[in-house]
Amino acid sequence: MSEKEQILVRYGGSRKEREIFLKSMMSPDGKPEVLDDDVILDASYANMSGDICSSIYAEFGAEVIKIEPPEGDPSRKITHYGVNRNGTGVPFIMEARNKRYITLDLRKESDREDFKKLARKAHVVIDTYEPGQMDAWGIGYRQLSELNPGLVYIAISSYGQYGKKAQEMIDVPDSDITAQAVSGAAANIGDVATAEEPYNWPLRAGVWLGWHTSGILAAQGGAIARYYARATGEGQMVDVATADAYSSLVGYPVMVAFTWDKARPRIGIHDFCLYPYGFWKSRDGMVAIAASRDHDFRALLKILKIWKHEDDWRFTFDRIPDMLTLVEELYGLIGNETKKYTSDELVKMALDYSIKSARSKWRGGGVPIIMKVQNPSTTMQNPHWAVRNSFKEFDESGIGKVKLPVNFIKMSESPPRVKWVRCAIGQDNDYIRKKYLQ
Repeated sequence: MSEKEQILVRYGGSRKEREIFLKSMMSPDGKPEVLDDDVILDASYANMSGDICSSIYAEFGAEVIKIEPPEGDPSRKITHYGVNRNGTGVPFIMEARNKRYITLDLRKESDREDFKKLARKAHVVIDTYEPGQMDAWGIGYRQLSELNPGLVYIAISSYGQYGKKAQEMIDVPDSDITAQAVSGAAANIGDVATAEEPYNWPLRAGVWLGWHTSGILAAQGGAIARYYARATGEGQMVDVATADAYSSLVGYPVMVAFTWDKARPRIGIHDFCLYPYGFWKSRDGMVAIAASRDHDFRALLKILKIWKHEDDWRFTFDRIPDMLTLVEELYGLIGNETKKYTSDELVKMALDYSIKSARSKWRGGGVPIIMKVQNPSTTMQNPHWAVRNSFKEFDESGIGKVKLPVNFIKMSESPPRVKWVRCAIGQDNDYIRKKYLQ
C-alpha cells in the first residue's frame, strides 16, 4: 500500500502500524459477526424490499431463514433483460447472500404450525404480504408476540398496516414504481416541464430505489427494535410503508414549497439550492461541477477564463433563483466553455487552481470541484475498488460465477461479510428442520 493511499488517514503510530491497520479495515477475516446469535425469519413474498432488509442482517452474521412456497418466491423471476441462472434472476441472487432456504406453504395449516415453531425461536420476522394476510393466517404480529414476547416483527407494505389509505390499497401489490409515483419524487425528476416531449416527462430514480430505501429503513428500524428488546425483553411491531420511506428522500422539495408558497417545479439537471452544481458537457464526455460558494464560483470563472461575467453573477441569490430562465442562462454560459476542454483537462485545471488556493496565505481563493463522469466500464477500472476489496467473485453450484459488491461498510471490529450466495429452493430444508423443528 503506497504512502499516497494513507495520506488522509488520521491514525498515529509508525508507517508499519498504519499499513496493518488499513489492511485490517479492508478485510472482515477473523473478526466477530455482531448478529451471529440472531435468527431472522424472512417471510417476504414477491417484494424485493424484504429481501434487501434481510440481506443486511445476513451480512452482519444473523442466521437468515428465507421462507418460500414450494414453487419459490415470485421475486426469483424478477430480472433485468430476462437474464437468469437456472431460472433465478440476478436481483434475487444478489440478495441471496448468507441465507438459508426452507419451503413452507403458508396457505396450509400444517406449514403455518411449523412457521410458529420457528417464530418461537426467532428474533425478527419480516413480512411483505398484503396488510392483514399474516394475521388472517394466525401468524401475524398479534399472535406471534404472544408466543414470543421479545419478537421484532417488521411489516413492509405500500401504505403500512394502518389507516384508510392502507385499507383502500390493500390489494395493490407493493412496487418500486408506485412508491416513487405516490411520493411526488418522480414529478421532480426529469427535464424542465417546459421542455419538449418526451423529455418533460417525470422520471424514475435509480434501480428500484423505492424498494432499497424501504428495505434499508426497515433493517434500521428492526435493528433499533432489537437493541430495545435486548435491554427490556420486549419486542415490537415495525411498520414500514414504502410510500413513506421513499418520501423521506424528498424533504427538500417540501421545504421549497413552504418557502416559496408554491410547489417546486421540475428543474431537470439543475439545483435551486446550490449552483453551479450539476453536469456539463466536455469535449469528450461529461463532467460534474460543484462551485456553489461565492469564492468557489469566482474561481470557476477564472479557470474557464470568463471572469468578465463576474459582475453579472456577483451575489449568491442571483444563482439560486426560482426563475429557470436565469439558471438556464448561467448553465449555457458555463457549458460554452467546458465544451472546449476534455474532461481530464477540466479536472486538472480545477485541481491545479485548488492546490494554489489552499497554499495561499490569504486563503478564501476558492476550491471549485470538477470531476469526470464515469460510465460503468470505466468506473470498474478504478483501482479504488481493489484497494477497498469492494467486490468478490463466487463460484456456486447451480449459479456459476458471479461477482458481487461486498463489505459495503468498513468497520475495524465487527464488519459485514458475504460468505455464500447459493439459493436453490428448499436447499436447507433438512438443516433447518433438524436445528429448529425437532
